Amino acid sequence: MLRHAFFFAASVPLFACSASMRRGVNTTEAATGLEQVTRSSENEFDPAVSRDGSSVAYEVAASPDALPHVGAMSLKDVGSRAPSRPAYESKDATGLEPAWMPDTSGVVFASSARGSGGLVQTIGPSIDRTAFLAKAGDPGMIASWPAISPDGRTVAMSLRKVELFRSGWRTFTPFDAALGVSDLEGSGVTILGAGTDPAWSPHGRRLAFSRTVDGRAHVFLANADGSAAQQITDGPDDDVRPTWSPDGRFIAFCSEHSETGWTQANLFVIHADGSGLIQLTEGDRVACRPAWGADGFIYFHANATDRFHIWRIRPVGDLAGPASPTPPTGGAALGLQGRTQDPSA
Repeated sequence: MLRHAFFFAASVPLFACSASMRRGVNTTEAATGLEQVTRSSENEFDPAVSRDGSSVAYEVAASPDALPHVGAMSLKDVGSRAPSRPAYESKDATGLEPAWMPDTSGVVFASSARGSGGLVQTIGPSIDRTAFLAKAGDPGMIASWPAISPDGRTVAMSLRKVELFRSGWRTFTPFDAALGVSDLEGSGVTILGAGTDPAWSPHGRRLAFSRTVDGRAHVFLANADGSAAQQITDGPDDDVRPTWSPDGRFIAFCSEHSETGWTQANLFVIHADGSGLIQLTEGDRVACRPAWGADGFIYFHANATDRFHIWRIRPVGDLAGPASPTPPTGGAALGLQGRTQDPSA
């Protein structure tokens, strides 16, 4: 994939610029049906959509640098002008990077609620009824960005500062960021190699993830055991947070560009074979952390106002998928016009 292969179409402002909002966000013709999903007075980040498409989980924080907790709300409430009303909250427990169990029975997230950081699984509305997953192997392995396999048996995660030894060898291979997989009890961790931001394909046969190459993060695909890793994006910016389309034909991700004092990020979609790059948003704000729902919408966080909230857009044309429902015409949609998918995934 080459950056000069970008498809730039006519765009429509997502949010008007003003003196207090100097950086605009636009969408290309590759997306439609824009709606603001969450509307609380706090900042909301990192959406995760349940597999049945009924709910979205996300981080909630008073400010971008404050300790967050996890909330979840029903997507039936989208379109309401009322403030977001989470159906679940991790309360005083810190919570980051939520991921749903495939049967929508709970959310797995990173938390330090019981001391040092670890992954937890919710089973109730309060921290007293939250099941904490066992530590994954070495207590020094701090896990983040959990992703639950479609069969609900395996969690993929990002691990920081891992030293991997081979049996009988005194030397080791260091990883600043490594991909690990484990059962849900954390009884054993397998290191797959360098990477972060794991995402399972719809059938659980492959993983998408980000890996740093020559100082920049790019999207890779590999088999579920980490073999046959293949880079599918490149360019001068950091490509992170991949997510699969429900039919397994596409990968959405955000591409981040940072300069002194500011960061911008925009959403892109690419075929799982690395061809046909399509840009969905453009502008100088942050639109990142995509999560592709069963309803055909891509959910993401953006600072389209003075705070971060969860938004969603629908890719159109072939990207929408053969079974996607008709985009809504009412509610909180802002009138975007737009458009650009391997079942074996």
